Amino acid sequence: MLPNDKILGFGSIFGIIDTDKVSPRPSLKSFRDDYDSVAKTCVAVGYVKDNCKNNQDRKNTVIAFNAKAKGSVQSVSTGNIVMFGEVDLNFGGGYNRVKGIFIAPKSGVYVFDWTIMTDISKPAYTSLILNGKRRAYNHCANNSHGIYMSCSKMAVVKMKAGDKTWIDSFHGTSSVYYTHSSFSGYML
Repeated sequence: MLPNDKILGFGSIFGIIDTDKVSPRPSLKSFRDDYDSVAKTCVAVGYVKDNCKNNQDRKNTVIAFNAKAKGSVQSVSTGNIVMFGEVDLNFGGGYNRVKGIFIAPKSGVYVFDWTIMTDISKPAYTSLILNGKRRAYNHCANNSHGIYMSCSKMAVVKMKAGDKTWIDSFHGTSSVYYTHSSFSGYML
């Protein structure tokens, strides 16, 4: 009779014997340590882009804001900024509620959305301004029906760090009905 480690059978066909009890795979902790070391090296030499860094770094790169008009009704004349002073969210700190202006903390592609509810039978002619130039328009007119009207617009723009964007009135006097009107944006 042969010793146990010499018995031919299923295990011996694949080279598995009782003396082969050490796993050739590294432990999970060893794997994580090696991975972290390689990842840090790649980031340090610039091989890994921002979106590949660890989760903490990704949280710090989120840029998004959401603000609502404050008070009752704003009457905004041509060329003036529509104020959205009640801020619900401001990741990245780019939105200034006092001035109503978003300043891009980082270069990239941004999505902006604004909704204007007009006062009863009043119009609103608003546009997205990027560094002093109109980039998108939203016309919300309800001159004779005796109801509130809500109109929305979305725009996608490329911005450099420090570029400014805001919503203004581009024609006549725009009526902006308080918290039902909002302005939001985020970086893709």
